[in-house]
Amino acid sequence: MILALERPLVCFDIESTGLDVENDRIVEIGFVRLAPDGSRDSLQKRCDPGIDIPEAATKVHGIRTDDVRGLFGEPVFSKIAPQLLEFIGDADLLGFNSIGYDLPLWLNECTRHGVEFSMDGRGSVDSKVIFDRKEVGWDRFLQGPRNLNNAVLHYCGRDQAAEFAKRDEDGDPDLTASVDEQNRHSAVLDADATLDVLLAQLERYEDLPRTVQGLHDFCAAPAEARA
Repeated sequence: MILALERPLVCFDIESTGLDVENDRIVEIGFVRLAPDGSRDSLQKRCDPGIDIPEAATKVHGIRTDDVRGLFGEPVFSKIAPQLLEFIGDADLLGFNSIGYDLPLWLNECTRHGVEFSMDGRGSVDSKVIFDRKEVGWDRFLQGPRNLNNAVLHYCGRDQAAEFAKRDEDGDPDLTASVDEQNRHSAVLDADATLDVLLAQLERYEDLPRTVQGLHDFCAAPAEARA
């Protein structure tokens, strides 16, 4: 495998009540774990955020307040946290814009619910940082925003991008379907696509580090040091 792993790498994606990493809450979280032997395993969970989900957020991920709150809703974050932590184990973490969004939101949610989780000794890789630093000539007007959809198109090709984009088809999502059957901004599908993007980036950029620690250092370094 092009990425040298000494332990699992868990790619994660969060659907939430909004973009404020301090005050917004997790609604759905998806994990895809890449083992050193190249095999993948996944986990996706929803939770009751404890606050109403704004309509703007529902339009993104299709999850309504009534789907997760109340008698027939989902458990609160602290109830699903043990399963999430067990799945992560001692793995390093990967995401798309995770350094700026998913990771601080996750850490704040853990703190809010008294869940013990530490980044000490873990690598943190962000495929969007790699996208930003390696494609400095990207034209937003001609090529679109630097989002996950366009990253999949740019790195993984049109066929995979077309399949992936189906999760964003217009119209109301099938909210009667199970979590695993829903495609609209499904956290686990986004996480799986992010992992594909990272592996494609490693194929494309021969000068990228081939270890998680090296990629961690690349993503954490000041912009002028990453080029």
